Amino acid sequence: MRVTTLIDDALSLTMGTTGIMFELHETISIDYKIDELDDARREVYIKTCKEAIERLKKFADQFQDKTFSNWVNRYSAFLENDLKKQLYYEELSDQLRDKLFHNVSTNKERLRDENRGFEIKLFEKSFKEERSAG
Repeated sequence: MRVTTLIDDALSLTMGTTGIMFELHETISIDYKIDELDDARREVYIKTCKEAIERLKKFADQFQDKTFSNWVNRYSAFLENDLKKQLYYEELSDQLRDKLFHNVSTNKERLRDENRGFEIKLFEKSFKEERSAG
């Protein structure tokens, strides 16, 4: 078994860092798919909540009970506010995911190009050393 050289270790390092970037890229891609499913689920949830709020308000009008009407108004306001917060945080999450994906994609390509240049230099150096020794 031959002893590893500095060139072997350097090549292993470039391959490892490139692999990490590819794994991060794939992980974010999977997160996009999960978010897409969650967005579809949320759309149904929001529609159902809005319909429920409308029904509750109609019931409150029909029953003409002040206590019930007050509760419906407070609960409806809570739900409407919560829906706004959910959409706000979802938007922040989407923006962060987009930024992360862009950064990983850009750096993956940059690292690939840098590693390719570095590896070529290492191969050339190794080839020159072998020719000089031989």
